[in-house]
Amino acid sequence: MKNKKLPVIFEKAAINKNNFFFTSFYHLPRKTERYLHYHKVLELGVCLAGGGELLTDKERIPYSVGDVQLILPNQPHYNITDDDNTLWLFINIDFENISSKGLRPTDDYFKNLISKIEVSGIFSKRDFPLINSLISDIATLLQDDAMLEDNMNELLIARLATLLITLSENRFKKTEIIESTKKGRMILPAIRCISDSIKEGRRPNLNEMSKLCFVSESYFRKLFAAVMGEAPKQYIIRLQAQKAAELLATTMMPVSEIAENCGFVDNSTFYRCFIRSYGISPSEYRSNYQ
Repeated sequence: MKNKKLPVIFEKAAINKNNFFFTSFYHLPRKTERYLHYHKVLELGVCLAGGGELLTDKERIPYSVGDVQLILPNQPHYNITDDDNTLWLFINIDFENISSKGLRPTDDYFKNLISKIEVSGIFSKRDFPLINSLISDIATLLQDDAMLEDNMNELLIARLATLLITLSENRFKKTEIIESTKKGRMILPAIRCISDSIKEGRRPNLNEMSKLCFVSESYFRKLFAAVMGEAPKQYIIRLQAQKAAELLATTMMPVSEIAENCGFVDNSTFYRCFIRSYGISPSEYRSNYQ
């Protein structure tokens, strides 16, 4: 059933000024004015209680507790309910802000994946177990206070990449449990290892990360690049440079000490990598931004 009689309006999604995503718990009212609306962001959702229907400009899809939702940018939609206790957790992802945060993959990488996705709406555990699990994992990550630290953005990016790769390549079928390609999930231990190592002032090696992911070094390189859009070495150097930039701007720590604190083997390597990342020397960066 198409909902042509419902008006369509644009709603600006709230985005946290310090990040590229926004989460909200929404208690759906049973009686409210009905209209289709759309956002310029990717919207994910998890039904925590109750049930009802998702309306789009093309169809009506029933949902119940445990179901998840994915709404592509600019797609008209509306959630209705006949239950006073219906509660959703919504996550709005603004990919245009990713590049401004110095994260990888870039916004263009994600926009290219989204352009290939042909299906969205409600994904139940029974009919779409893999997609349901991937979106539920993202929701769980964002509700974990222990993850609201420096490495949380990187973990979220990895899980989003896994979800969109799966959707864009149609790696799922209705009513059939499909073994995950595991790309994003497999590199999560390496992502965490990299973040923790740099915090400790050391640089993880390829052998260490590949063992954590239970794959060979050569396969780990391909796996990491496929999900994150860059090689492990480039990713590590970028995070090292980001930590160095923060220390340069917020402390008076000597440059040589910063290099050691960020896991660089020597000052010359630090200078070379920092200039490659920021276009200026560490001293110039400190002078400009402190």
